[in-house]
Amino acid sequence: MSALHRIGRWFMGPIPISVLLALLIGACFMLVAGVDPLSGYSAMLKGSFGSGAGLANTLQRAIPIIGMGIAIAVAFRAGVLNLGVEGQAGLGALAGGIVAIYVPGPAILIVPLAFIVAIATGAAWGLLAGLLQNLWGVPVLLSTLLLNYPARYFASWMIRFELNAKDTDMVASDQVRPEVQLSMLVPRDSAFAETLRNSLGPTNPITAILTGVNWSLVIVILVVLGAIFMNRRTRFGFESGLSGQNPEFVRYSGVKPGPLVLRTMALSGGLAGMFGLMVIIGAPNTRLIEGAFIQTNYAWTALLVTLLALYRPVGIVIAGLFFAAIMVGSDAMGRELGLSPQIAAVIQALVIILLAFRVTIPWLRKRKSKASDDPPFAEPEHLSDPRLAVVETNTSKESER
Repeated sequence: MSALHRIGRWFMGPIPISVLLALLIGACFMLVAGVDPLSGYSAMLKGSFGSGAGLANTLQRAIPIIGMGIAIAVAFRAGVLNLGVEGQAGLGALAGGIVAIYVPGPAILIVPLAFIVAIATGAAWGLLAGLLQNLWGVPVLLSTLLLNYPARYFASWMIRFELNAKDTDMVASDQVRPEVQLSMLVPRDSAFAETLRNSLGPTNPITAILTGVNWSLVIVILVVLGAIFMNRRTRFGFESGLSGQNPEFVRYSGVKPGPLVLRTMALSGGLAGMFGLMVIIGAPNTRLIEGAFIQTNYAWTALLVTLLALYRPVGIVIAGLFFAAIMVGSDAMGRELGLSPQIAAVIQALVIILLAFRVTIPWLRKRKSKASDDPPFAEPEHLSDPRLAVVETNTSKESER
């Protein structure tokens, strides 16, 4: 099968059609709201990709989505259904944020320490779900979903009662110190940034990206490349991929599923905690805010991105950029046309629903046709075997005698 044929088949598959239908239904919602769909989607496109600032905002918004998507894909690819990335990222952000905000010291020491604490906290929360499955048989799908709630409420309690700052009306901690924040790829007040603005122009996409996106972009690129290498070149990647496809074969091949689940959950939770911290220290004047990860919805958007990409890192990058563009573009559309930015959440929900229909209905039809092909009644083996019939006849004759 040629590459063009594979690409054509993919574009006719359930994922692109579901996205297209979601955009069409979103256009119907715009018509109901009195907004021209062409104007709405044009404003969305211009807001996300039509300017250097929009492109930089889209990239910055996509970074946590892609990073948490990789964290989910690591687990899902191994057949470990980790739905607890929200809690793992939230606790990682809380623990690492406390270090970044309150621990004194030079930035060269505090920033790595904050990352180590965030990764360790997220990994520990993920390991808890793995231990619950290995020791008491609690499915990871269930435990990770439920563990989001204690993580959420513990973080809220800490911020509200222990870390609440006096200089703001929000329920939030003190601000992250400027020296601890992740700097832009090119600091805006540097001589090189001034050279870029003079030579390329302040609105040039290259200038906007280099001066408007922080170093988390480099980190997420390294994580994506590391995930690709791990999946293709390492023993853990081979075992986890095989476990996701055929867990029984992995068990018979000598790989112990218990330790594999623990390693997978530790890696997945650690990545989630790291990218949770990046949300806190990745922008100026940020704080630990109560309910921040619920409002931004990064974790659940990352789950959708991972499912659309079928756990593939490159696909996660593409899908993450797509949904980040919808978020940034919907904000621009709201400013320009007065339409609620919640249209982005509507489109995401429609993609999920339509994709579920596109995948589930053919599966149900296949299952129904298979059931109809099976004979309604299969004659028991002892009645169809002629040798057993002869034995039964001889036995009956002996009893008559």
